[in-house]
Amino acid sequence: MPLSWSNTFPTLTAFIACILGLLCLFAGTKTHLLIDTDLFTIYTSNIANGTGMRDFYSIYVMSYCEGFLNPDSRTVTECSHRSVLFSFNATEAISTDAGNTTSLSRLGWPSSITEDLRTFSATSRSMGVFYSIGIGLAGLAVLERLWFGIFKGPRQTVVEVSSLMLSFAMFSIPSIIATVIALQFISLINHHGKESGVTATYGQQFLGMTWAAVGLLLVGGMVSLLTVLVDRGRSEDLVGEPEPKTVSEDSDSVESQP
Repeated sequence: MPLSWSNTFPTLTAFIACILGLLCLFAGTKTHLLIDTDLFTIYTSNIANGTGMRDFYSIYVMSYCEGFLNPDSRTVTECSHRSVLFSFNATEAISTDAGNTTSLSRLGWPSSITEDLRTFSATSRSMGVFYSIGIGLAGLAVLERLWFGIFKGPRQTVVEVSSLMLSFAMFSIPSIIATVIALQFISLINHHGKESGVTATYGQQFLGMTWAAVGLLLVGGMVSLLTVLVDRGRSEDLVGEPEPKTVSEDSDSVESQP
């Protein structure tokens, strides 16, 4: 079967979305791995002087990284171990950096932000799970197309449509969570940290990548679905058409006439 856009386009969108999902999932798991692709970053430089506390804490899907701010850049000193069920524990991270010698309130860290992060932790733990499932389904859609291509299958199948649309749903959930973080959660941290000088910003690059993956899967899934429906309609039309008579059948019918 010759290649056409309806064959390759859904597979291409699934492949690109799979790559984007992997980048979102593994960002920040190493000190030099997509450090700018964070969910959000909390800046503590106003209360960090002489305490051992780092100037910033960048939170990612499976880990967090910390470091110091420079006049024109920032230096990442360490990243935590990655975990699919990761959630940022501000009390543990900051207390460890400060040497566990005093309470966070004496360091100037607002307790309300700790409560905000604790409330957010249950939601953030689910992001890695949804990304993992979505990536797996997108990769499955690519493998399915390779299988049907090798064995001369149809242009698109219901199995591929299902994989693409389920992957779209799995990517959509953490993308919505990331958007809520950007629009609501960051404002809450900035409000509670206003007096102490603790601020936060959301990761624009992460939002762009995750929603790009969602859009690609949606478009690819719709193209795959339309291709299946069109091919099924054509098959039904062919079944409904009468078979053409052979030459022998035509001669027999002529001879039978009086």
